[in-house]
Amino acid sequence: MKIRNQWVVMVATIAAASACVLFSRPASAQYPGPGPTNIFVDNFDNGSTINQTSTPGGTPAASSTSYDMTSTKGATASIASGDLNMELPSSSSTFLEAAAIFTSTPVVLQNTGDYIDFILEFTDTANLTPSNTQNELGIGLFNSGGVSPITTNMGTFTATSGGVQGWTGYNSQIYGSGGTSSKMNQRAAQAVSAGSQDLLFNDVASSTYDNPKGSNLVNGASASTLALTNGAQYTEDFRITLTGASQIAVTNTLFAGLGTGGTVEYAYGGLSNVLPATVEFDSLAFGFLEKSSLVQTQDTSLIEITTGNIDNIPEPSTWMLLASGFAMIVGLVARRRRS
Repeated sequence: MKIRNQWVVMVATIAAASACVLFSRPASAQYPGPGPTNIFVDNFDNGSTINQTSTPGGTPAASSTSYDMTSTKGATASIASGDLNMELPSSSSTFLEAAAIFTSTPVVLQNTGDYIDFILEFTDTANLTPSNTQNELGIGLFNSGGVSPITTNMGTFTATSGGVQGWTGYNSQIYGSGGTSSKMNQRAAQAVSAGSQDLLFNDVASSTYDNPKGSNLVNGASASTLALTNGAQYTEDFRITLTGASQIAVTNTLFAGLGTGGTVEYAYGGLSNVLPATVEFDSLAFGFLEKSSLVQTQDTSLIEITTGNIDNIPEPSTWMLLASGFAMIVGLVARRRRS
């Protein structure tokens, strides 16, 4: 018992450090270094649209763009004041994702500690990740190369060129508690194939991208323990940081409630295998994948993109240690919940 207690204390200590460094409060209020700087803040009161040419507008604090939807089946989407609604019908295998260009001047990460942060505040209106399902949440940041998404992919589609086919970047796939391990991937430009217009759901269903498949980040997998509550609000914080070893650290943290003062529901991260020649981002995507044969609905109330620089960046070995420690504590908590 004494040894077990010591082990728990050790893991908890590592996890606490992980939470402070890797999964800290998001962009609006956390770093002692320069920044953060608003790049794009959209509460859907500033003229954003759906399935039109994705051209960013407004100001950094009151932004707009078009969120272009991709889905393989009869999905619906709409924008009202303060709300982007996305819904999937009951199905055993389908997905819905929104892609958008958020700036005409890409954010370039070039110095150690430079980061870009993507905050998504949403309500699980219906069945995003019920217990013991293989449903997924997807989120990512990309370089569009100046090419807007295709605006006519709401429904069954075939192998298509153009649009997001050539987008490159990083995505997170968080599975529900009955799924396989959650994964952090690097997405490369795709050949023309059924999945060429998908950005988030690497090789898990028909018409998801797999040509080539996403490259799993180092330590970029975590046991799936997420089971969101219908009607509850959440905040997802997806961050990409250029580390001191010319690598990219990618993290994703899900908080209960709006903002980041709530309980951490899930968190994990990974390190890039290969650093792109130019590390820049101008576009985003988010959405969900269904395998539970239940209607799924997500209502998003805020999208925020910020950038800045972090002082005192840990060495690469520290990133790896902290990521591993956090994975250990997540696993421990999951086992205790099941017992």
